[in-house]
Amino acid sequence: MKSIALITGSRDTANALLRQLNVFLDNQVVLNVYIIDEGTALPLEEDLQVFSSRTLYDEVANQYGKMSKPQIIGNRTVNYDVLDELVSIPHGTRVLLVNDVEESAVEVLDALLEIGLDQMAFTVYYPGCDVDVNNFEIAVTPGEAQYVPNHISQVIDIGSRVFDFRTIAKILSHLNLLENSSGSFSKMYLEKIIKIAKGLAVSKSELIKQSENLERVINSFNAGLLMYDKNHKVVVFNDILKQLLRINKYTIVGSALSSVIYNKRLLAFLLDENGDSRYDLTIDGNEYVVSKFKITNNEMTCASIKSSKIHSLSIDGRESAIKKGHVAKYGLDDIIGHSEAVFKLKAIIKKLSGTDMTILIQGESGTGKELTASAIHKESARADAPFLAVNFSALPDDLIESELFGYVEGAFTGARKGGKVGLFEEANGGTIFLDEIGDVSLKVQSRLLRVLEEREIMPIGSGEIKPIDVRIIAATNKDLAELVTDKKFREDLYYRLKMGYIQLQPLRQRKEDIPELFEHMMCAMASSRVSYTDELMHKLVSYEWTGNIRELKNTITYMLAVRESDCLGLVDLPDTSYFGNLNEDTSSAVFSESHRSNQIYLNEEQFYFLEKIHHLLKHDKAISRITLSAESLNGAFKRSENQVRRILKQLDELGVISLSKGRKGISLTAMGDQIIQHKK
Repeated sequence: MKSIALITGSRDTANALLRQLNVFLDNQVVLNVYIIDEGTALPLEEDLQVFSSRTLYDEVANQYGKMSKPQIIGNRTVNYDVLDELVSIPHGTRVLLVNDVEESAVEVLDALLEIGLDQMAFTVYYPGCDVDVNNFEIAVTPGEAQYVPNHISQVIDIGSRVFDFRTIAKILSHLNLLENSSGSFSKMYLEKIIKIAKGLAVSKSELIKQSENLERVINSFNAGLLMYDKNHKVVVFNDILKQLLRINKYTIVGSALSSVIYNKRLLAFLLDENGDSRYDLTIDGNEYVVSKFKITNNEMTCASIKSSKIHSLSIDGRESAIKKGHVAKYGLDDIIGHSEAVFKLKAIIKKLSGTDMTILIQGESGTGKELTASAIHKESARADAPFLAVNFSALPDDLIESELFGYVEGAFTGARKGGKVGLFEEANGGTIFLDEIGDVSLKVQSRLLRVLEEREIMPIGSGEIKPIDVRIIAATNKDLAELVTDKKFREDLYYRLKMGYIQLQPLRQRKEDIPELFEHMMCAMASSRVSYTDELMHKLVSYEWTGNIRELKNTITYMLAVRESDCLGLVDLPDTSYFGNLNEDTSSAVFSESHRSNQIYLNEEQFYFLEKIHHLLKHDKAISRITLSAESLNGAFKRSENQVRRILKQLDELGVISLSKGRKGISLTAMGDQIIQHKK
């Protein structure tokens, strides 16, 4: 009986391919499995060697040299048996395609597109990549669910990829089994392809029909819009509705209405076909007006939902606000970084923006307080209304009151004819951002307290009280609690402002965001494509940035102005007096001298694994990709076995470790040991 050596990288891949081959070989061939990541010895005496991928073949060939037996390098595709869930995802839905390394993720994407699953907007994601995952609620992964971001609610695991039609045909042909198996072999694959094709056709047909029927209606509404069919299945809903009711941004069309609307009173109103067509609703202290009516021969119901408290601006009013600069310039996408601090900040912004509570933002100068306030406004139901920013440190005390509250004609000497509308009144229906609130006088604090308590203002020189509907967001770089203790800030105002609270982290506490911030700012400011050296980034990450993001931006502006090439380096940095301690190496990255007096640079990830190798060697423990990957799971750099393979290759090329043939041949070189000792 003939034999096959099936050579794979991991146990999961081996199991998937073994199940597939057993179906076609039907006990006519002996199958022996060799799993590289488990250190399986490779006698390879079988009649045919089948490799799960080109990458794996290259690795085995490099370590064991030329092999005498015939080989087939497999091409792999997605398993058609597990694609039913993917077919039902609506056209245009944003989906995160998750795998452990970029190369494997791209291969899976290509396989999905090749079989016609192109109705979704896929984005490739793998650990360490530069992708904002906050706007995704669905993830697809080929057996790597541990790398899916925690917030994603729907994960579709399509399992390990299997051999494609051509690879199976090659294996059968080599073993002289193709002729006998060709009928059942072709039939099996055709059945799977037809099943997927039917699902795609039905899905796309329904989407086209819905699109033609609803496009005219959805575009005519300027309120939250929800449409559902006679079976109470969701057909469509727009962004305004998602914002008002905080519905999951990527709720699947076709879901039951009861799984989308959680408010029982609202759900009862929507499901009651014979009741009123208008309903007043209060959710979390916010008031809404809900209206519904039948369309398309009573086959569907349309419901509109809008806030009764917040008045939308007219077109003229909106244009006036834009001309005056009373608009929010920044949103969530302008908050750059993937650190835990940034992730938590975006999460709290989304939660607070769904309420109308007053918010206090505290943070050092340059940490992005106005950006945060702007993002809160743009995420809120007031997004289309004015956003006004007032910096108290830039206004003298005698001018603050007239600017905030306005005045009537003749209120004081020099008052404008006809008076002046105050900023609170101009912001009516929207948000006012009071920056540097810690600099305001006790007198103005008293008037601000009245606004917060009564939601009304009185212009200077007027006896008329005007009600206002304004959300207040205040910010400071001072310790207001300490100012309260020193009797320099009113305690009652402090607690009124601190209903909602955000503490912004300084840049030195989230240094992992510096490379991304640097590249983002360079792209925005440079007139052409500009790169940078590793040495420069090392210096930038090592600096404490007491001026935070503003100081980083100023530094980039300077370097772009004085650069002599399209690659920024240490020579382009400002004079050392500008930075103080920038030239002191305080980074966790490592520099050391090589035998050629050149510098060897290890980034933090590389040094992390160099330390792991040193630790394992010191304690006489076996070293492999499996052990290194397992060791990393509780540390700062969680890496899969494939990713560890890449890092080890980098360290070997840098000359700090030695990868000899065999699975346990990892050792530190003299250079690697020198770097470890230098770090100590």
